[in-house]
Amino acid sequence: MTPRKMTSAVQAISQLQVDSVNVVRRAHYMPIFARLGAYDITALDKVLATPGSALTEYWAHEASIVSSELVPDLLLWQRRTWIDKSHLFTDEQQELSHRVINYLEANPGSSAREISAALDVEPVTSKEHWGWNWNDTKYVTESLFARAQILTLGRNSQFERRYALTHHVLGEPLEADDAHRQEALERLINRSLAAQGVATAHCVAEYFRLPIREVKAQLAQHANAGRIEQVQVTGINEPCYMPLETTIPRKVSKDLRLLSPFDSMVFNRRRLERFFDFEYRIEIYVPEAKRRYGYYVFPMLYGDEFVGRVDLKADRARGVLHAKSVHFESGWEAEVHAPLQSELERMAAWLGLDSVQVGCEPPVRRIVVR
Repeated sequence: MTPRKMTSAVQAISQLQVDSVNVVRRAHYMPIFARLGAYDITALDKVLATPGSALTEYWAHEASIVSSELVPDLLLWQRRTWIDKSHLFTDEQQELSHRVINYLEANPGSSAREISAALDVEPVTSKEHWGWNWNDTKYVTESLFARAQILTLGRNSQFERRYALTHHVLGEPLEADDAHRQEALERLINRSLAAQGVATAHCVAEYFRLPIREVKAQLAQHANAGRIEQVQVTGINEPCYMPLETTIPRKVSKDLRLLSPFDSMVFNRRRLERFFDFEYRIEIYVPEAKRRYGYYVFPMLYGDEFVGRVDLKADRARGVLHAKSVHFESGWEAEVHAPLQSELERMAAWLGLDSVQVGCEPPVRRIVVR
């Protein structure tokens, strides 16, 4: 699979959400596999580490791999003020910001940990807040990143952002003029709608965390002007929208795909329920005894219907892809059982695992035909 094909797949959906959980494989790697099949993840890493690449990381639905061209628009509309602490910086932290920028000018692709070591910034001593024990360098780099003064050249093997000045990453200075704020919103709405195919105003807004009031007004205006199509979807009692000349297939191929919990197809739970009559929740932070379906549950998409869930774990020590539990929607088990097994074997091969285990059954070794 070529880097161009991977890039095109990402640009079609506009974002790959990033998450640190590595129960199967890091979240941003999974959507490409679900859509295109097995590929070399180091090829995606290389794209992200290349200055001037068509893809980079920024804030979208959450922290995400996005089309580089969207960064100026997202900058104008992202509203995560809790990340950017620069308005609270002390004089020392302001001075550190300048030192970080100067350091990255000469050392692009450095992590916050590497910057701290180079600039002799002390680590935090308190470990009271799990996951958020940031020292001054981390607060500074995250604030600079939120304002797109720095971006990233991918991540390292410890999953740390490799920061670089924005013009190093994009290959040119970033231009995000507040005078073009409405044009930026239009572009984000169009990309959101194109990625989803058909959507309510809430769906369009939620995709990039855009303000619903402004999105509703823009959608109505675009529909009245004939730039998008307003449609009615059975069972949904509010306007829905589609890009012009959208082709609705008469028949959808019955391929089964497993979508990670952070796939853009499923991260809007409300859309899943309204358009696909499928209830889905992430239960990572739910106590084990209270979980309904498992820890890291992948919805099963079969053609254009969600037909079940499988709680997956890549048991690398044993070389096993373990489907710890499988839950089918009513009436689907007989038809979907064999396609699910095939998909599990396909995923195991991509992950470099030797066998597939379902529930408590003994692992079944994959048969490789050479």
